[in-house]
Amino acid sequence: MPLFGLKPAGLLQTIFENIGAAVAVIDLQGNFVFANQTALDMFALGRSDSLVRFTDWRHNYQVEDSLGREIRVDDSAIMRALRGERVASQEVRVKFPDGSTKWLLIWAYQFSAMGLRGALALVLDQTAEVELRRAAAQLQRMETLGVLAAGLTHDFNNILDTISLNVALAQQEKNPAKDGRARLEQIESAARRAAELVTRLMQFSKTQAMHMRVVHINQIARDVLRLLQPLFRDNILLKADLSDGIPPILADPSQLEQVLVNLIVNALDAMPEGGELEVSTGVEDGAAARTSDAGLQSVTISVADTGTGIPEELHSSIFEPFFTTKPEGQGTGLGLSSVYGIVQQHKGNIRLESAAGAGATFVVSFPAQQALASTGTPVAFTGAAVTR
Repeated sequence: MPLFGLKPAGLLQTIFENIGAAVAVIDLQGNFVFANQTALDMFALGRSDSLVRFTDWRHNYQVEDSLGREIRVDDSAIMRALRGERVASQEVRVKFPDGSTKWLLIWAYQFSAMGLRGALALVLDQTAEVELRRAAAQLQRMETLGVLAAGLTHDFNNILDTISLNVALAQQEKNPAKDGRARLEQIESAARRAAELVTRLMQFSKTQAMHMRVVHINQIARDVLRLLQPLFRDNILLKADLSDGIPPILADPSQLEQVLVNLIVNALDAMPEGGELEVSTGVEDGAAARTSDAGLQSVTISVADTGTGIPEELHSSIFEPFFTTKPEGQGTGLGLSSVYGIVQQHKGNIRLESAAGAGATFVVSFPAQQALASTGTPVAFTGAAVTR
């Protein structure tokens, strides 16, 4: 059916409505004169008898190329086609007025039919394909970084061992030089800090030794919340929802504690003016949790905050070593990368749900040990809201 008054021939109308892509026609004056049902659905448009100018409509959308560079209205494929340019297909990221985003593949051609001249636009929704491709690229990049980190940690550990050994020998001298002992202590302290960074790199590269046993995620969460209780400022509202009947998992308890500590501390850092921190546990099927055992249940633990949030364009980078959004000197960029490595060693998955200014939720999933499923134990903090 025509959108803005143009009535193409029946065959052309049928083709446009069944082509499997969004189709729109814009005349030389820049007015929409036709859009098929796919286009109406893709852009949540309503039918109207009045003409709508493309430039007015286009200002409602933020459009970027595959490198994140903004595409101005005058540089859009349709405006270029209207100027008579030959336009190659474009893969663009479009932010809609409601805040949602889609990856679209756009073609624009000069159009002349039935006495009408202008531009014909065809648009395919490539969101699923692009996200799958980007996820595969990110996984490959993380694996490459993991191999690199493994080599670096091995060599760096050898260097630190040499430094530490020589410091220990120097400290045993009976008559150290003036101020020598203080300097040796500073070297020793720096070596310890470096060793801590190496440990985090080892966690990311999945070379850290694991001591696996059957554990209950609720108990881990309770222990970590007690440990971090002094960090919960007066302007932080803590909510914990630890579900009953959660199956156990096979894990290294100390490493899981490290995961939770990192996520909770990051959440607190994201709320300098205060806010709400929620820690919750649950069960998902493997497909929903995206773990390696898609047919089995997965145990999940979520850490959510109401802080500054993380822009979508940074989601693919936050788990990489040394990447941080914190001001210079306030973060090493190894917290989330070590979390990622630990979760991977447990055959689990971690995902982020966030947007700039809308808080962040990290959901960590682990394969459940169904044969040892618990019948449920009393859970501290369940349903509680603790204000400090």
